Amino acid sequence: MEKSTAMEHALSLMNRKNMSISGVVDVSEFSDTQVILKTSMGGLSIKGKSLSISQLNTQTGTLDVSGEICSIQYLNKGKDGFFAGLFK
Repeated sequence: MEKSTAMEHALSLMNRKNMSISGVVDVSEFSDTQVILKTSMGGLSIKGKSLSISQLNTQTGTLDVSGEICSIQYLNKGKDGFFAGLFK
């Protein structure tokens, strides 16, 4: 199995409506109210209203999300967390 090189991770949020993320490894779940993704720094949950992914580039690891963004939360990868088994 080939090891991937570590990608730099960054978030940019403009007016709570447009978000750009780098270091994206995979999008695990997507709906108009939630996006769950895996980044080079761990799991990330974005919640809001009318969310849409306007761009996803898996080669560069970039993702653009638009809509009304209400919360951004890094997910605990510990044994006791709900999302513990989600990102293996």
